[in-house]
Amino acid sequence: MARAADPVSTLAPLLGIPYRDDGVTDPAGRSTLFANPTATFTTPGLNCSGFVVTASRKLLARPLPLAAMVRDRKGDSGPTSPRGQDWDFGYDLILNITDGLPRQVLTPDGATPDPDTTDTARLRGFPLHDRAAWAAVLPRIRPGTLVLAAFSKERGGRLLFYHVGLLFADGAGHTWLYHATPGTGVHRLDLASPAGLNALDREFAANRPGDKRILLLAVPLAR
Repeated sequence: MARAADPVSTLAPLLGIPYRDDGVTDPAGRSTLFANPTATFTTPGLNCSGFVVTASRKLLARPLPLAAMVRDRKGDSGPTSPRGQDWDFGYDLILNITDGLPRQVLTPDGATPDPDTTDTARLRGFPLHDRAAWAAVLPRIRPGTLVLAAFSKERGGRLLFYHVGLLFADGAGHTWLYHATPGTGVHRLDLASPAGLNALDREFAANRPGDKRILLLAVPLAR
């Protein structure tokens, strides 16, 4: 697996890839589906999880086979789970991607909970629209670090880790959030700017039902 270069240039070919439900690439670079890795497509398409897996292969220099990416780490989100199947998929995914790497949860108050042992339902990070929390966390994202993000919400009494993305600082004053959404496909927002935070607020509107939070997990970029 080739080592990652500058993350902005490394991810440039992924920007603009359209959204595909369940879309991902395998370690050979073929466009496929999480649920059916034997399927292949002649055109690219990624969902949020597929983008983060594909991008993390490049940025962390790891093969990330798909079977390992969908592992239910705590055995608590299968078809008979009282919380619903795959309720914590986004949480499991960012831990599966970073398995074995030195990692740290970034919190506004500087606490460093252990994501492997802490109750998943209690480790949701901070409120997505809390500007003071972002102001405390963003300066801790420095060049050389990759931050994987798991978005969660509570709705109708159910908790769901429903979206993922990744963040990094580029050394030029920007802190980028890269992710894939149904309306836009793969794109990026500069969270170091008010405009970027405003765009994040629009994409995950606070007036839509659900307590939205974001969990940030930092690991070293490949060198």
